[in-house]
Amino acid sequence: MSYGAIELGQMNMERGKFEVAFDILYDCAVNDQNDDALFLLTKMTFDGNLNSEQMVKFYELQNGHTSIGNGYALYNVGLMHERGLGGLTQDYKVAIEYYQKAVKEDVTDAFCNLGNIYALGLGMEQGIPRNVDLGVKLLARGAEEGSRQCAYTLGSLYGKAEFLSIDLKKSYYYLCLAALAGHDQAKRVLLIFVHSHKENYDAELEAAQAQFGKIENMRKLYKCL
Repeated sequence: MSYGAIELGQMNMERGKFEVAFDILYDCAVNDQNDDALFLLTKMTFDGNLNSEQMVKFYELQNGHTSIGNGYALYNVGLMHERGLGGLTQDYKVAIEYYQKAVKEDVTDAFCNLGNIYALGLGMEQGIPRNVDLGVKLLARGAEEGSRQCAYTLGSLYGKAEFLSIDLKKSYYYLCLAALAGHDQAKRVLLIFVHSHKENYDAELEAAQAQFGKIENMRKLYKCL
């Protein structure tokens, strides 16, 4: 029954009926602790589709769910603190605390956000020093576990050599891994990459395909459990 409600909530989202969508999805999140409902509520928050009262309700819901080890709730609360949503003041230190907890729950997107904060120095103005090595370690872990955004970010970092020494082999590998996972920008960048850097990347392509196969197999396994 929950899944039918999720579809109904998403349909109302797509039609711009955000009040109706919020009520349906919030009910699913509260009563069923449904991760798909939490994801869609988060999307509406970031897209600016919720009013301030709804964002406060959503934040309170998420913050309450963090106490029972809900990894996605931990991630979403971290994201709200990072972006300063739902009436919150942007606070990277608090965001990091929640992302670190989400990482322990194996939420792959948390690896990306936490890795970006450290690798790109996003929180430097709030006293959080840039730590490129730690950021890359987190992004690499996320990429290997299936985060296409982690893979794309690493591919870009190794290709631009802004914070890392340039490594075209690693850049191609991670961009390829992101593209295989359906990252549209990675696909476009790869087309430019192969025309700009005339080298043999067969080994990197095979490695990316093998890793993507492992990720897909693990996803199938989780669905069977």
